[in-house]
Amino acid sequence: MTSIELNHEFAQAPPYHSEPVSQGYQSTVLVVDDEPVTRLKLRKLLGDEGYAVVEAEDGRHALEQVQAKQFDLCLLDISMPQLDGFRTLRLLRQLHDGADMPIIMMTASGDRDQVVKSFDSGATDYIGKPIDPLVAIARIKNQLLIRDAQRALRHSEQRYALATRGTNDGMWDWDLSTGELYLSPRWRSMVGVDSTDWQPRGSEWLNLIHEEDRARAVADLETHLCGDTSHFETEVRMQDQSKNFRWMLCRGVATRDASGMASRIAGSLTDITEGKVADALTGLPNRTLFRDRIERSLEAFLRNPAKAFAVIYLDMDDFKSINDHFGHQSGDDFLVTVARRLETAVRKSEAVIARLGGDEFAVLVECPHGRSDAETIAQRLHQCVYTPMMLGEREVLTRGSMGISVACIPSDGTTLTSDAMLAQADAAMYHAKKQTDVSYCFFREEMHAENTARVEIGNDLRHAIARNQLRLNYQPLMLIAENRTLGFEALIRWEHPQRGMISPALFIPIAETNGQIIEIGEWVLREACKQAAAWRAAHSQEILMSVNVSIRQLSVNGFVDMVAEVLAETGLPARLLKLEVTESMLMHDPEATIAVLSQLRQQGIEIGIDDFGTGYSSLAYLHQMPLDVLKIDRTFVSQLELSDKHGKIVKSIVALARSLDLRVVAEGVETQHQLAELANLGADIAQGYLLSRPVPAEEAEAMIQRQW
Repeated sequence: MTSIELNHEFAQAPPYHSEPVSQGYQSTVLVVDDEPVTRLKLRKLLGDEGYAVVEAEDGRHALEQVQAKQFDLCLLDISMPQLDGFRTLRLLRQLHDGADMPIIMMTASGDRDQVVKSFDSGATDYIGKPIDPLVAIARIKNQLLIRDAQRALRHSEQRYALATRGTNDGMWDWDLSTGELYLSPRWRSMVGVDSTDWQPRGSEWLNLIHEEDRARAVADLETHLCGDTSHFETEVRMQDQSKNFRWMLCRGVATRDASGMASRIAGSLTDITEGKVADALTGLPNRTLFRDRIERSLEAFLRNPAKAFAVIYLDMDDFKSINDHFGHQSGDDFLVTVARRLETAVRKSEAVIARLGGDEFAVLVECPHGRSDAETIAQRLHQCVYTPMMLGEREVLTRGSMGISVACIPSDGTTLTSDAMLAQADAAMYHAKKQTDVSYCFFREEMHAENTARVEIGNDLRHAIARNQLRLNYQPLMLIAENRTLGFEALIRWEHPQRGMISPALFIPIAETNGQIIEIGEWVLREACKQAAAWRAAHSQEILMSVNVSIRQLSVNGFVDMVAEVLAETGLPARLLKLEVTESMLMHDPEATIAVLSQLRQQGIEIGIDDFGTGYSSLAYLHQMPLDVLKIDRTFVSQLELSDKHGKIVKSIVALARSLDLRVVAEGVETQHQLAELANLGADIAQGYLLSRPVPAEEAEAMIQRQW
């Protein structure tokens, strides 16, 4: 086989991890329906056609199945109790797009609006009930053919990319029987021997490989020559013209004689250094190179403790919402902008900046004065990140949370490693996310145990709803002027069977990070509205229900429809629901937020800003926001008795609210003095321990009975 033929074969070969298409492959179909008879009929119908079938009796079970296994297609019933087909569809589409898993909706109503809503929510097709076997099978086959075509297109694009990259490869051809070795000019240039008369024979070229990689490369080569693998492929370090080691991808395929013995092998050599040590998107060093730089710094530090350094682990808060709002291309642009800003915050002579993956960055900094130097750098990084940036024509506000690990010799005699320092900085970063005053946190030993607990809590949280462990408590909202209860704020609690009651301050950030906040938020909304509707029916009174909403929920397609569905299901009038979003969330993407909140307000729902005064507000955007209520953060309320300055701040917030025709809620009211002062300053509504702690529904019910 010639070098050109070999390169052509690589270009034609499928990707090593390509997925099989339907032809010659038993496709697996997930059937989701609450009716056992329907599932049984579909199992028989699909089984007779050669499909493997997995059943799910409801939407929640379907989500668990899809998280655990890859399916080729899903048949999803619309009408199901608890989690209906539309909500299940939206949650499934967060896990797989149509090219990965087509979803065919099943409906018995024949309602065109339901069909349109199915497609809007991400369905690829629909079939009516009772199911016509011929129509159902035809549509299933058609959707699988479309999916296979989409996958084939992806694979074709990958092959083309591989062939294009190969045009700059070095080629080699080795006659195993004679030892004759041909090395193309490009190959010789890549490894720095093009200006020499070196003419290796046989396996002599292997001596150019870094000694740490050589044994592995020889083993990979022998495995292929013995016929145990279809091709030879290995990644090794080889010297370039400057005598620096660069990463190379060496590939080849052997030809064999009639007896099956390898007689010749030819292949290509590709420089993959940039992919190995540089991030393809931002151009920054990647994790591999960053770990190498930490190791070098550790070696210097252990020889001379005066050469102190620190690792800063930075994670961009709410990056997922940027992808949700603007799309992945804008998300990539955002990451590039962050990378450029980080480069302006520190000098290259004093730091190494890397992108570790996703929205995670890291900085290696020299710290001759220890923590104070690391803290100075962290403050500069915060300033450069916490500045509004433009995405297209929209302005967004971002924040990065940073964990800092300062190099020190372990007291327990263990060896400090690059991985240990990264793990320490990562653990500290999660603590920084919980802070509101500063965006960085130094590592402490107890953080390892807390970080382990955080991972375990995240795993347990995935089953909290299904196991009925979540609870809602209700805290009253009092009209100050009338001294009566206007309504309640719903506050979530988690009753863990082993850990006891877990604070939302601990598990909500975890849910925000792993995406579980979508399902949890919907559960909270439904339970709160159901309770408010029950109180209204029992007491014939208008009782307002306030529910907190996260930016992740607002970013999900179909959120407005979901809220409307909940109100319709529970029978709660829209005017008795208030949705609260924190100030920093409102400013994260003002224009997109305005659009979503406007749709909610058009339904008659009240909209409020929570924790006002703690975030970054643009008065221009605040004026445009479709708002009804400003909630003053408890920080200002708690200081009313101690500082005139905070009284002036509250007075200014009330004046601002009046100018925007908004009501003012003051949270965290704990004393009669605070309540009286708030009344004097013009606040409308009070909330806090002076009136009541958050209580279970039964105790809130007793409050309602006493008042009405």
